[in-house]
Amino acid sequence: MARAPLRPVPGPAEPIGDAAAVALVGAALPSLAEPDRTALALVALAGRPRGQVALRLGVTGPELAERLAQARKQLRRSVAALGGSGWCEHAERLISDRMDGVLADADERRLDIHLRNCPRCVEHERRLVQATDALVSGFPVVPAAASLAARRPPAATPAATDTAPPALPLPLTWAVVIVVALLLAVAALALVLAGAL
Repeated sequence: MARAPLRPVPGPAEPIGDAAAVALVGAALPSLAEPDRTALALVALAGRPRGQVALRLGVTGPELAERLAQARKQLRRSVAALGGSGWCEHAERLISDRMDGVLADADERRLDIHLRNCPRCVEHERRLVQATDALVSGFPVVPAAASLAARRPPAATPAATDTAPPALPLPLTWAVVIVVALLLAVAALALVLAGAL
């Protein structure tokens, strides 16, 4: 299976302060544990280098890498639940490292081989980029349940299956847009009827 390289995950258009980044991740992923929330916020949104974040959290580089991989898995789960094997778990960690530009060349080759043979991990990477884009934009992702169910591969084993959190409600912005669109449609209909009389 050929794999097209994904585009780089963009950072925020404007710099985000540390506290605002942590608050944004906390709002998007309320069940994420505090150290993982801070790690994801500082690296993915505030743009802090991994080494600086590891010192700030008092953890080693590998511990921070694991926290980021788990936080990104939770972020991806906000879009889609996927089954997987033990190697898929390892691949998720490598994908997280690649997103931060810290993946070693040998691991890059191993990951590329795995992705050529594992549609599940390709879908994980695709969904993670989608969820990260939404997080950077400040809006939660609301997946279409039917399209997710159609795309979700069967789980390998019950123990290896992700559990998706409940769907997030529509952002307030979309609710306002929908109400305004309905009001405009009613006004247009009233004008057409008034013109006919």
